[in-house]
Amino acid sequence: MEKMGKLFSQIISKYNLGKKINEVIDKDYLYSIEKTIENLTENIENKKKLYRTERSKLNIYHHPFLISKYFCLYLLDAFQQIGKFITSNLITILFFIVIITGSVCLIEIKADSEKLHILRSTLFWYGYWVVLGILSSIGLGTGLHTFVLFLGPHIAEVTTAAYTCGNLNFKVFGEGSFICNGDPVESTVSVLTIFSKIKMQAFFWGLGTAIGELPPYFVSRAASLTGKNNQNISKFEDNEPKSLVDKIQTILFKLLKKLGFIGILLCASIPNPLFDIAGILCGHFLIPFGTFFGATFIGKALIKNSIQSVFIIIAFSEKTINYLLSLLSGYPMLYNFAKNAFDEQTQKFKAPQNDSTEESSSGIVTILWNALITIMIAYFLFSIIESLAISEFNKVKGEELVEIINESKKNLNIKGPDKKVITEITDAAYNYINSKFSSLEKSASRESLKNEIDINNVLPKEQNNSKRNKKLKKGSKKKK
Repeated sequence: MEKMGKLFSQIISKYNLGKKINEVIDKDYLYSIEKTIENLTENIENKKKLYRTERSKLNIYHHPFLISKYFCLYLLDAFQQIGKFITSNLITILFFIVIITGSVCLIEIKADSEKLHILRSTLFWYGYWVVLGILSSIGLGTGLHTFVLFLGPHIAEVTTAAYTCGNLNFKVFGEGSFICNGDPVESTVSVLTIFSKIKMQAFFWGLGTAIGELPPYFVSRAASLTGKNNQNISKFEDNEPKSLVDKIQTILFKLLKKLGFIGILLCASIPNPLFDIAGILCGHFLIPFGTFFGATFIGKALIKNSIQSVFIIIAFSEKTINYLLSLLSGYPMLYNFAKNAFDEQTQKFKAPQNDSTEESSSGIVTILWNALITIMIAYFLFSIIESLAISEFNKVKGEELVEIINESKKNLNIKGPDKKVITEITDAAYNYINSKFSSLEKSASRESLKNEIDINNVLPKEQNNSKRNKKLKKGSKKKK
């Protein structure tokens, strides 16, 4: 009767079962139940270590078939969830389909075809940048670098066209885009005027990056509300050795935790590939959605993308290009290559290409650029497949842990005069274990679940006080 495991203490404290413990006559039987549960936690912890080892070795390059298996299971589960959602909300979905289809048909019939074409192309253009922004920040660090691949080159092209044309009288999308119109008026070409030409593309791309940060926030928030441990948070609070990336993330963790809105805004306002931790952290600590998304939106859509855009404009301005070419003048081969590539790029802004003239797609710059885009898109797709497969692996192994816990509960025969009370305590214990071990997240080990708790901690306060008074009296008698 002297000691009980920490696990029972946590359970009793959580479910207010102190009085129930005192109703149990057969304390030895209660301890045997506790031993069974401790052995279960040890078994679960060993399984978790095995699963974590398997997961650390699981990647698409070394285990493509295993990744493919779990990715297919993920898709199957996703389709089942979608099917259930559609089935349960069929009338609402059909209603919206009819409304939207009817509205589109009515607009197509009544609206002016030319204005409708302009509206469609404009919506498609800015929607394109929103999607690219989402792809850039979604995926917990595995996002597609769409600024480097798409927005940056687009800004560079607008900048080059502005200095080539000597004005800003050209379209940046649609038919006849990037064709010079009117006479050069060089006084109209500056960093600010060029920025005004691309500000909407940059804004909608930034909006997309802010939207892409929402999944980690909502997932972490849902886990926090259900009381689940979050490995991404706990790793910053322990004293285990950390990699360089973990150290940087720990600094961000402390900054965001201390400064709140200002911290989120600062992290979102600078190019920061580790910003995903902000969404995880804000969700875990239940920071209001408006605070998180507001700071993220201001930082990414208004501040960060403006800084990046101005940097690209300056880097591809006429003065910068001429300066870089002058640096290469001592190297004829590199100078000729760069000069020809720049001249070829600027030439197509001055007049529209003839239909009979095919674009030179065999140039080494074009080939290398297309190869780079292909490689990065392939890497992005592989990363997404691997990430989804690992999430399904975690889910499957988590369900196996729950099954082990449920099987242990079925095999536990509770009998005797204390059956009702012990059943209630045991149900609380298994519910508690399920909440702790239903996933592969790093959580309390077996040792931390069973040590250093005295039976006094689970007794009513009155009895604790009386025992403490007796001990104090005994101590005072010894001193005398």
